[in-house]
Amino acid sequence: MSRLVSGGPGTGPAAAPEAVRRPGGGRWSARWRARRARKGTGPRGHRAALSFLGFLLVWHVVAEYVVDNPLFLAGPISTAAAVVTMWQNGTLQQDVLVSTGEFVKGFGAGLVGGVLLGLVLGTSRRAKDYIDPLINGLYATPIVALAPLFILWFGIGEAKTVLLVFMLVVLPIAINTDAGIRVTDPQLLEAARSFGASRLQLFTMVRFPTAISFLIAGIRMGIGRGLIGVVVGELFGSQSGLGYRILVSSQYFQTDALLAGVLIFAVTGVLLVKLFEWLEQRAAPWKTDRP
Repeated sequence: MSRLVSGGPGTGPAAAPEAVRRPGGGRWSARWRARRARKGTGPRGHRAALSFLGFLLVWHVVAEYVVDNPLFLAGPISTAAAVVTMWQNGTLQQDVLVSTGEFVKGFGAGLVGGVLLGLVLGTSRRAKDYIDPLINGLYATPIVALAPLFILWFGIGEAKTVLLVFMLVVLPIAINTDAGIRVTDPQLLEAARSFGASRLQLFTMVRFPTAISFLIAGIRMGIGRGLIGVVVGELFGSQSGLGYRILVSSQYFQTDALLAGVLIFAVTGVLLVKLFEWLEQRAAPWKTDRP
């Protein structure tokens, strides 16, 4: 018993808290690194691959044996062939460039505007009292239905699509950023103040790191809404883009080309979401998910 109580550093029960607290080392650090390694190489990627393969299989079976009419539903093989055909004649590259430019401009502006607006709402009660009713009203408004009005204001160029994407992206990002700022643990704020942290340090070291997960969730919502905005904007008064190609394909009953455009949007959304999930893991490594 005396050895357990009076033992030197690194021995006995007294060493256990030190091993847990010691940054970069100790048993907890080793377990944490091992868990992070398992998460990077675990079954999650296999599940995603199996899910995608299962989707392709079900799609093929339904298209070939249930519907059995390419006019109503083209299968994955014919859809892939349509992608190759559009690539060979150059229409796919042009449409992808147009849609990408519109999405990047609208999403980038919406991301910056949403983060700034969310920070204002989350740090100022007075600003939230003034702005929050407007945001809630706009969020409940079917902005997609305003696309014809945007054509009257901005013509048939890309400006209407960029504005539509911006309005669909900025609101969920602002709302989630505001929520993330406001759920900061008051005990963490009080502990930081007790160590003499300034308002800027409270924001950069406590409030904003807490809001990162909420911000990423808003960005994921914004990605899907922004891609929908690109499609809707190009369906009205556009002469190029993937949305315009979908419209033309539907008018000529080219189901394979139509599904090719839809599939490109879907794959783009998945890749962008995975990109921001990777950024979240780097910016907020303390966030734990189920393996």
